[in-house]
Amino acid sequence: MNSTHWLVILVIFIIMLLALNLIINYTSRKDKENPPSLKVKIWLVPVLASLIILPVAIFTTLYSMFFYNFGKASGFIYFNQFGDIIVFSVLIIIGFLIFETLIHPIIVTVLNYGLKRQVSVYTRNSITLIMDSLIIYILASSFNGIYILDYWSALSISVFYHIIDWGLTLIFKFGKKLNRKK
Repeated sequence: MNSTHWLVILVIFIIMLLALNLIINYTSRKDKENPPSLKVKIWLVPVLASLIILPVAIFTTLYSMFFYNFGKASGFIYFNQFGDIIVFSVLIIIGFLIFETLIHPIIVTVLNYGLKRQVSVYTRNSITLIMDSLIIYILASSFNGIYILDYWSALSISVFYHIIDWGLTLIFKFGKKLNRKK
């Protein structure tokens, strides 16, 4: 991994630590308690950060393997080096989280308000596919070392990723149903 990769990861890590510090202060003010002392924050912030970093690292590894194998099998996306895949995967995870928690609900709410009825599940899935493919295309186009053919390639990656996601969700629901019967 080159210095740009390490810089991106360092900036994301610093932003996360500062955000955790702000969350701790906000929670203590909201609960009308005294904010924790610096000694407590010295151990609390890294512990909370590890609870965030470990799942992100696991998903980054899974996304890296997914994009690497998908790129080798399809030829839709190319990487110069393995560090590009890791940073791209971290940025994709952050983009998915931001869009899933902020942008998707806003779009669905606007559609619900505009149509004056509930939006169907198919429309929500279509919005998710289109927005996720936009995230993949924009990040791949703006990041050096990652080359994507066109928007349709990003849409194909998004559809393939969501087919895997829907399959795992179906297996999880089926497993829950079997456990309830026992």
